[in-house]
Amino acid sequence: MSNFWQRTLTGFFFVLTIVSCTILSEWSFFILLFAINFLCLLEFFEQMLPDKSWIEKYLGVIAGSIINIMFIFIIRGDLSYSWFYHLIPVFMLLFFVKLFEKTGREFDTLAFQILGIIYICLPLTMLCDFGYLNAVSYGYSLPLGFFILQWSSDTFAYLIGKPFGRTKLFERISPKKTWEGSIGAMVLTVGMGYLLSQFWDDVSSKDWMIIAAIIVVFGTFGDLMESLLKRNKHIKDSGSLLPGHGGVLDRFDGVFFSAPAVYFYLLLSS
Repeated sequence: MSNFWQRTLTGFFFVLTIVSCTILSEWSFFILLFAINFLCLLEFFEQMLPDKSWIEKYLGVIAGSIINIMFIFIIRGDLSYSWFYHLIPVFMLLFFVKLFEKTGREFDTLAFQILGIIYICLPLTMLCDFGYLNAVSYGYSLPLGFFILQWSSDTFAYLIGKPFGRTKLFERISPKKTWEGSIGAMVLTVGMGYLLSQFWDDVSSKDWMIIAAIIVVFGTFGDLMESLLKRNKHIKDSGSLLPGHGGVLDRFDGVFFSAPAVYFYLLLSS
């Protein structure tokens, strides 16, 4: 199978899975984000701690997964907000295990474990709450709209940047990104935000367009940070789980920065 058809087929099932899980129910959405969180943490620690033992790698994955599950039940109202204090023993466990490592680089491992949780787990936890920001019960339009705008930003940046891109955006880190592609993505994604507002009225047309602009800016920033990470580790892809697309971390790098930015905008504008 050619790389084009491999990418197309993988992309189709990737989008279908996310759209279906987001629309179907709150639990399918939560399970989707839990799976994304787990796989991204796994790829992150495989990259950042390649010479470490399995327990040192998977301890961060386990801690991040526990935090993700705990926040899901808090968001649903099954647990009170006092459960936030249970974050303390989770992080203390990460410190405690370092007493038994005997590598001479215990705090390097600890730093990467905490970084992975902050970088991946917390943004996805905020995304879990998108379905409840403007409603008592779960609604799929805001989280699905977020994904659509994120994909639109990436797609438009490529479609405009490929033929018209001349001015490099950040050549040292990502030689293929251009200002022309980013500006084109901004204009067209904001237009897509307005289009979504004609179907979903969870927020106003102005808010949908501002959300679109935020996603373009912070999603690009997230993409650049992932490119920087891979350059530091001298790797092309974060993994190989998605044929033709690389790893799961590669597909959600923009989300890790755009989701918190959109989340805080929605909280401040409500």
